[in-house]
Amino acid sequence: MIAATYERSRQLIRDNELSAEEAHRLLAPIGFADWQAALRRLRRLAADARVREGLAACLPMLFMALEEVANPDHVLVDFERLLQRVADPPAFLQALAQNPRALELLVTLFAGSQFLTEILLRNPGYLDRLLEHRRLAQPKEAKRFYSEAQAALASSADMEAQLDALRRFQRWELLRIGTCDLLGMLDLPSITAQLSHLADALVQLCLERASAWTGIAIEGFTVLALGKLGGRELNYSSDIDLLFLAARDATRYSRLAQALIQALTQVTAEGFLYRVDMRLRPWGSVGALVSSLEGYLKYLRQHARLWEKQALLKARVIAGDLAVGHAFLERAQPLIFEVADTAVRSDVRSLKERIEAALRQRGREWGQVKLGQGSIRDVEFVTQYLQLIHGSTHPEVRSPNTLDALARLFASGLLAADEYRVLADGYTFLRTVEHYLQMMNNQQTHSLPTDPRALTHLARRLGFQGANAGTRFVTRYEEHSAAIREVYLRYLGDPERPPSSRSTPADQAASSHHIAQMDPSYQEAFSQEEIHRHAAMAERLDDEHLVEVEAAPLSDGRWRVTVVAYDYQGELSLICGLLFVYGLDILEGHV
Repeated sequence: MIAATYERSRQLIRDNELSAEEAHRLLAPIGFADWQAALRRLRRLAADARVREGLAACLPMLFMALEEVANPDHVLVDFERLLQRVADPPAFLQALAQNPRALELLVTLFAGSQFLTEILLRNPGYLDRLLEHRRLAQPKEAKRFYSEAQAALASSADMEAQLDALRRFQRWELLRIGTCDLLGMLDLPSITAQLSHLADALVQLCLERASAWTGIAIEGFTVLALGKLGGRELNYSSDIDLLFLAARDATRYSRLAQALIQALTQVTAEGFLYRVDMRLRPWGSVGALVSSLEGYLKYLRQHARLWEKQALLKARVIAGDLAVGHAFLERAQPLIFEVADTAVRSDVRSLKERIEAALRQRGREWGQVKLGQGSIRDVEFVTQYLQLIHGSTHPEVRSPNTLDALARLFASGLLAADEYRVLADGYTFLRTVEHYLQMMNNQQTHSLPTDPRALTHLARRLGFQGANAGTRFVTRYEEHSAAIREVYLRYLGDPERPPSSRSTPADQAASSHHIAQMDPSYQEAFSQEEIHRHAAMAERLDDEHLVEVEAAPLSDGRWRVTVVAYDYQGELSLICGLLFVYGLDILEGHV
């Protein structure tokens, strides 16, 4: 069979070896939007006889891999571009033919991220490193990123060469982390932590370079991260929100701060490191670039608005004189959490309403995974609201990381179990979607595509399969958004009523979480009453109680048997087999 497929592939890339009808029969099932253009591209690659034989050996496996992606035309273009860049195309193709895993990795990368693809195309030698699977997915702390990046600077003498070395190092690490993401080798918290540790190390190294260039010592100067970097939740295309503080004499460090920003943001032929946002400093963009520790504390006491204190929930010291940063955070904590419940609810809710109003004005309400209703921001605002009102009496909930903070709030009894699961599961789903949106072209986009083909492409990258992958993905997205919004409204929906009076019945909350985990067909198969009952049964499962069974007689002499249990391979078949053995006929069933 393999030999026959190889022979047909060899004939395909020889002009006139296969008829148009036979070529169409071979290429059409792959899903090319333009199979004739794909055929021309393949035959153009095979113009060299040595390349042709290697390509023929690869094509059967390449075609199988292309059948799994939503955009095979696009992947084939990048495959051609890679062949044009490798030193020895025939040898490269023969190596791919002997290593199907490498071919699968390439197709996954080309289909999943044009940004990461461009890094590989610029550095084809990186493929060998990507195939070292054990090293590829090995998590790194900031210290290891720092030491490896520092080693990359060893051969660079002048400032520009050093910065370019850091940019190349960052690009390789982004490729490594992104490939692990696309291949499912690391989960979301691990991915965001890796991206954040990488940024921590590069900010510290750039600060050291800036100190050397300006002649200004780092002692007494510290860098705090806010936002996603502060929470170790960085995206592929996130700005990094920074705050600069000095133990004293803040103006002395202005040139050092400016040099650091330039090192991070300057664009060269090797790209740039990060976009830097400094607007969270005192007085915003009109304030001094560096604040003294005492000056900032005075600002917090006298002038800071609630949203500025809210932003400091995610503050983390990442570079410079760490003692200065930690001293600031320790002294700032009481000022952050000295807030009234009603004031916090009102301010947080008003801020979210302004964000949503701006989206409505731009006609961008639907599909906004970051800022819209039932979005990432809903989860973050509920989390931060609960942290602000309970942080003074429950210091254990003070965590800059959203998922960690949710777990701490739940463990402290400040968040119900069903609310915790809805927020944690929904946040993980939406952040994964956001990652894949940004990973494609390294752009700060947070909106789902409206074009059906693009939506299907995104859905396939996220693991939804079949002809209706886009529809199934949208259904799952809307279920998560609705469940998140329901929890958000309990806490921040109506400032006139306390959260407890806004709570819906427990079965509705459990159902929202239950539905969010199910295939879209689930709601078509079962009624709302049945779904509530399933959710209630599922709530009773735990490590000691693995299954719930309910049998109820129906009016026509039949019985309805409901089994809710943990999903173990083969268990359902065993149950059905036992029913049959004991003389029972299964007339209808839904799973």
